[in-house]
Amino acid sequence: MLIAIDAGHYLGTPGKRCLRAIDPRETREWVLNGRVADRVEERLTAYDCQTMRVDDVTGQKEVTLFDRVLAANLTGADVYLSIHHNAGIKGGSGGGIVVYVCLGVGEDTTSLQRAVYEHTVASTGLRGNRSQPLGVANFYVLVNTTMPAVLGEFGFMDSTTDTPIILTEKYADQLADGIVAALVEQYHLKEVDSVTYEEWVAFYERYQKEQAKKEPTEKWQSDTVKKAIAAGISDGSRPLDTMTRVEGMAMVLAGKE
Repeated sequence: MLIAIDAGHYLGTPGKRCLRAIDPRETREWVLNGRVADRVEERLTAYDCQTMRVDDVTGQKEVTLFDRVLAANLTGADVYLSIHHNAGIKGGSGGGIVVYVCLGVGEDTTSLQRAVYEHTVASTGLRGNRSQPLGVANFYVLVNTTMPAVLGEFGFMDSTTDTPIILTEKYADQLADGIVAALVEQYHLKEVDSVTYEEWVAFYERYQKEQAKKEPTEKWQSDTVKKAIAAGISDGSRPLDTMTRVEGMAMVLAGKE
């Protein structure tokens, strides 16, 4: 399962920013898109899928829509997720999340659209007042991709209601959680087993103890151990265990004495 993630635009895209009257810093849309894309990508590492970014993850370089779609198509991505933030309220109130697909898509795409909308609204609470939150539009990335593709407009950058919310790190986390929940539901993703550092240490210590009890089973091995002991570069213990660099250096220096 390969998921193509597209943080819309880039830092230099003209006009794509929050309204100054609401956000004096005029936060760029790509900043909002990119941080959500980063979080989605990071969260998906816990599941049995792979991800790819079709935008420039630094936001510094403009990647054309053609190149984004081409990258996803050529690698055979199974789903395309485009992350955006909206505008058009011009300092008014209201807004909310809108998720788009293109005209004529099948149930596999419309069910993904519904899942992304429902899970992100449930996670963020940003339902808004759009009359058609499940939209249809012939956006380039929706029309030209060869896999199910959705484009989410996750809140309005010029809304007195939405903007203070979408600027927060909490919202970015909640939005990423909702997107991932939709993908997990839609594609039946399973969590992969992960090992903590403490578990790894315990496994390694167990391995060392098991190796310390073993003896060489082949003649060349036992002969090598005897020669090392005779040369004074080893005491013969742990013959089948790994060694550290310090141990290796000590053995080399002992052999030169």
